[in-house]
Parts: sequence; structure tokens; C-alpha cells
Amino acid sequence: MSAPRAKINPGQIKPSKSSLVGGMVVGIASLVLWLAVTRELGYGGLAVLGAGLLVSAAVAVWTRLADL
Repeated sequence: MSAPRAKINPGQIKPSKSSLVGGMVVGIASLVLWLAVTRELGYGGLAVLGAGLLVSAAVAVWTRLADL
């Protein structure tokens, strides 16, 4: 018979600061890459910038949550 498992309270798990920093760095890097690619393809304007901000924010949040 195995020993009983300890119950883990989700409130006890603390996200690390490196997870937050990593998410921000990945978000910024993806925005820079987005702007470089769209510039090379000849796209520009506020719509492209807005789409890039949305995509990079989504990537940053996904990276942050995946790293927990």
C-alpha cells in the first residue's frame, strides 16, 4: 500500500518572477519580429501595428501561463 498523497492547494502555488519576465520578453520579441516581417513585405499602418500588438500580447500571455 502506498502512502497517502498530500493535497495540493492551488492557492499555494506561486508563479515565479522569471515566468513573468519570460512572457514579457517573448511578447516584445514577437512584436519586433512582426514589425520586421510586415515592413519587409511592404505592409504598414495602424491596423498592422494593432494586429501585431494583439498577436504579441496573446503570445506573451500564453508563454506566461504555459510556464506556470
